Amino acid sequence: MDTLKLCIDIGNTSTKAAVYRGDSELEYIKPFTVKDYERITANPCEVLVSKTGSYPELEAMLDSGDYLSHTTPLPIVLDYDTPHTLGRDRIATATAAYHMNPTSPWLIVDLGTCLTVDLLVDGVFLGGLISPGVQMRLKAMHTFTAGLPLVGFNYDVRFPGKTTEQALQVGVCQSIGYELEGYIREMTAQFPGLKIVDCSSVKIHFGNEVKNEIFARSKLVLQGLKNTIEYNAKNE
Repeated sequence: MDTLKLCIDIGNTSTKAAVYRGDSELEYIKPFTVKDYERITANPCEVLVSKTGSYPELEAMLDSGDYLSHTTPLPIVLDYDTPHTLGRDRIATATAAYHMNPTSPWLIVDLGTCLTVDLLVDGVFLGGLISPGVQMRLKAMHTFTAGLPLVGFNYDVRFPGKTTEQALQVGVCQSIGYELEGYIREMTAQFPGLKIVDCSSVKIHFGNEVKNEIFARSKLVLQGLKNTIEYNAKNE
C-alpha cells in the first residue's frame, strides 16, 4: 500500500493541508492545526510543506527537510535570478501546472493576499509578477487618504461607478480583471496555445475576449507538493 503523503500549505491568511494515497485525496483540511498534524503523522507518511506565512507552533514540529525550497529536486527548471527569494507557493503551483500538461505554456494566476501571475514554458519557470490583492488595494486607499472609506469587494459593480463606494470597487475589482487580460493577451501572442490555471482564493471574472483554456484549481499548491513528493520518489 502506498505511503500517505501529507502536503501542507502555510499561507499568509490560513494553513491548509491535504492527505493523499496514490492519486486519491483522502482528506482536505482547512484550517489545518497541530492536532491534525499529530493525528495524521501517527501513521507513516511523507510530509512536504510550502511556507509563505507563519505558524510557529506547527513549524516547531517539522524537520528542516519537510520544507519545499528552491534546492528541492523538481521536474521544472527555475529561471529566476534570486531563487532563494521565490515564494514556495509559486514553486508548487508551477510544478502542478507542469504536471497537468508538460508541453503546454502556462500562465499561473493566484489572487489572494497578493496577486501573482507566473509564466511556465517548456518546463522552465520564467518568472512573473506580484502586486497587491483585492483587500490590500481597498485597505491602502482607505489608509493613505483622508476621505476614502473602507469598502468590501463587489465584482458586480461596473464602470462607471455612481457612488464613491462603487468607484472604489470598480477601481479594484474590475481593474484587476483588465490587468490580467492585458498580460494574457501579450503572453498569448508570444506563446500560442497558452493555457491558464487559476488557483485564486477570490473568484476572477475573465472577460469574454479571453479565449484561452482556463482551469480552476483551488488546491494547486497542495497538488504541486504531492507532485514533488512523487517526482523525488521516482528519482531516488
